[in-house]
Formats: sequence, structure tokens, C-alpha cells
Amino acid sequence: MNSGAAAQDRPARPQIDRRRLLLSAAGGAAALAVAGGARWWARRDAARGPRLWSTTAASGRVVLSGGPQDGLFVSGYDGNLRALDPRTGAVRWSRAVGAADPMTENYGRPSAVGDGVLSVAAPTGLQTLDAATGDVRWQVPVARWTGLTWGQGPVIRGGSVFAAHDGALNAYDAATGERRWSRPLGPEGYLALADDTVYAVGREYGARAFDARSGEQRWAQGSVLGAYNTPVLHRGALLLTYATEDRTGTWVCSLDAATGRVRWQRRHGATNCAVSAAGGTVCFLSGDTLSAMDTETGEPRWTATTTLGLGRGESSMTVADGSAYVGTNDERLFAFDLDTGKQQWQDAPDDLRSDTEYTRVSLAAAGTAVYRSTRTGVHALGTLS
Repeated sequence: MNSGAAAQDRPARPQIDRRRLLLSAAGGAAALAVAGGARWWARRDAARGPRLWSTTAASGRVVLSGGPQDGLFVSGYDGNLRALDPRTGAVRWSRAVGAADPMTENYGRPSAVGDGVLSVAAPTGLQTLDAATGDVRWQVPVARWTGLTWGQGPVIRGGSVFAAHDGALNAYDAATGERRWSRPLGPEGYLALADDTVYAVGREYGARAFDARSGEQRWAQGSVLGAYNTPVLHRGALLLTYATEDRTGTWVCSLDAATGRVRWQRRHGATNCAVSAAGGTVCFLSGDTLSAMDTETGEPRWTATTTLGLGRGESSMTVADGSAYVGTNDERLFAFDLDTGKQQWQDAPDDLRSDTEYTRVSLAAAGTAVYRSTRTGVHALGTLS
């Protein structure tokens, strides 16, 4: 059908009236939205992202094993750990890991996957399951998960599970649960792994690096006191955030992964969101501003504006395969080109609500697929290779 020809056949006056009517309705809706404090309306893009699937069978933290062809695991608000098929959202297995803790039930418990196992910070200890079946392989008691927060949880590599608890960094055999070594650390431990080194950052001691096999400390960097989120390893650098002395801002910092030397640092606004890096670019989210920096120099590359959201909770951000994703607490998801900062697409639900329960958005991405989890369920967007 030729839409241009069809338009010419229509009487001119009704077309003009219809436009005026739509503009009047839009103006009225915008005025009501502003009056109600929902200033998102003016920036809302009606276009939806490339949706793959959605499920209400699980919600909570999400973590990916390898990529979209492997496993997607959800640590739920209800105290259950579930494995989903990344391509369809079908539940492969479900396992109860304990009643939700009042301090963490808003977003599920920290978990990590690797070497065929899945470890979770369960209420009574560190529990490790077979990633394919959900069968419990082993568990060790934990007296106290001091400071257990959004970013703090186990990490897995090279046949070992590493977890910070009871004031120490502990290494366990991934197959048996036997403790290989333990080193004093402090009340918090946000962990990252690369090759044969495990890195830990915390508010009281800054950053430290340990030999993954022996537990021997390789270096310590005390100038980054106030580190409060999961660090990221990228191209020989340990990228982390720590609070400014007046607590009104955040330093994004790059340490040499081999020596702990400070390469660069840049001051930004306050946030609870960890940095994420890919392709030589590190991204940082503060409020409604997404900032991208060169991982080698820290020089700004671009900034983009998202939204603060409407619901109660906190947004999250992650990057993968040329895209940066921001998920807000009202279930919107933004995708930006990692090289230019140009918005690629935006996904929004049909009904944007401000009366939601507290939720912290969890994101996981691999290739060109991104998985967003909130209180309403898990949603997959993008494309599957």
C-alpha cells in the first residue's frame, strides 16, 4: 500500500483537527505527569528494545555462565536459586538455599558460577551446587557475613571458590569444599579474579592482591580507602570505585593489576553502582548520567543521560560486546553504543509505575544479549548468536 497516496486522498481539514487533538491530549498528559512529579514523560521514547523472552518464574540477582549458550542463574527474593535456559527462560532446576535474609531479601543473595559449580552466600554459610543439576556438592558454615552487600560475594576460577567472610579471605576446593587457605582481610571483601591472582577491595584497607594458589599477599594499596563495590579487571588494570573524603562523590580509579600502582583516577558523583568495562572503555553510572572513560588514561570519551526512574530502588549498569546497558528501577532498559554513547534502543513496560516495592535491578550481559531482573521477573533482550 502506498501511504503517500492514501494520505493525499484524505480530506485536509479532519487531518489537521486530529493533529490538534493529539497535541492537546499530549500536552494535558505531560502537564499531569509534571504535576505528579513524574518528569520522565518528556524524555520517554516509545520504541521498545529487541525483546527475546520474559518470565515471572524467577526474580532476583542474575549471573551468567560463559555466555548465552550456557546457563543463566537467578538468586531469588524468595530464598530459591534457579537455573534458566538463556535462550527460552525455561526453568531447568530450582533449589532452596534458605529463607531470605531481611537485610538482603530485596535483591537476592550473591552468587558466582564457574568450573561447573554455582556458589551462593546462603544464610547459614557458603553453599556450592552442581551448575547442571542443582545438587548440593558441599557447604561450609559461616559465622557472620559481615557487611554482605550487593557487590560482595564468592568468585570461582581454577578449581577454587574464593569467599570473604568472618574477617578473612578464604579459598576452598571447588570439588570438595576443603579449605585451602585463609588470610586476614577485614569486615568487607569485594572480589575479582584474573589468571593466578585474587583481588579484594574494602572500605578499611583499600585494595589487596593475593596469590590464588598459596594465599600469599602480592601487594597492598592503601590510598583507595573507602572502596565499596566489586572491582573489574580489564587489560591489565584493576578498576574500582571509592568514596571521596567528604562522602559527596566517588573516585573511579585504575590500579596496575601487577603492582597495585595508581594509574589514574577521576572524580564523579556519588553512586552505589559498580563500574563495568569492555573494549578499552570503562563506564560509570551516577544518578541519571552514564560516563565512559578510556581504560588506559581515564580520559572522558562521552556521557549519556538516562533517567532516575520512578520506582523505589536503585539502577544498575553493565557493558558487553560494544554496548552499555542501564536498567532503572521502573523496569526501563537503555542500550548505548560503547564507542560513541549514542542510544541504540530503549525498552519500557506498557505501564510505568511509581508505587513499586523496593527493587534493585540486576543485569547480566554476554554477546548481544542482556538479561534484566527485577521484582516482576527476568527479561531477556537483544539478540542470541
